Amino acid sequence: MSTLWTEQPGGSWSALPLPAERESPLLLETGVAVLHQRHGMESTTALLVRAGQPVRVNGLPVPGGFRVLHHRDEILLGRSRYCYSAESTPVCQPFQLSSAGRRPSCPVCRGPLQDGDVAVQCPGCGRWHHQIAATETRRARTCWTYTPECRFCRHPTSLSGEPVWTPAQEESDG
Repeated sequence: MSTLWTEQPGGSWSALPLPAERESPLLLETGVAVLHQRHGMESTTALLVRAGQPVRVNGLPVPGGFRVLHHRDEILLGRSRYCYSAESTPVCQPFQLSSAGRRPSCPVCRGPLQDGDVAVQCPGCGRWHHQIAATETRRARTCWTYTPECRFCRHPTSLSGEPVWTPAQEESDG
């Protein structure tokens, strides 16, 4: 689930989750809204700005009143400061090939995903990865958590649900 971080007085940050299925925009202020739409595995988050509103994204104005947001974008709205995070929690689930689909191969081990294999579909790029625990008859295939981020889109591979990136971390690293 994508998150809009809001800066609080004193410089701390609080998370405002953007639900995966949102029918109406999230109003930040009169004339400024965030719209999050999901289409299958892909999602888009956009900033909608009424003409004349003093809004900047990464220090630049929003021409035409529309801006697709990307991971780590900073939004300045008057004296309010927001940061957008595109991270969402990956889910382990049994893989099931759709009737019209082609059987994918795991991008880490290159093995095909079989129906019933526990796998994770990357929230960022949609590629399927094995995440199979070891059993007496089968060795583990923890391809999703093998690296700290997806090698294609760099989405974090943590299964904890806790955000890997926060604006506070960005400021302390800078």
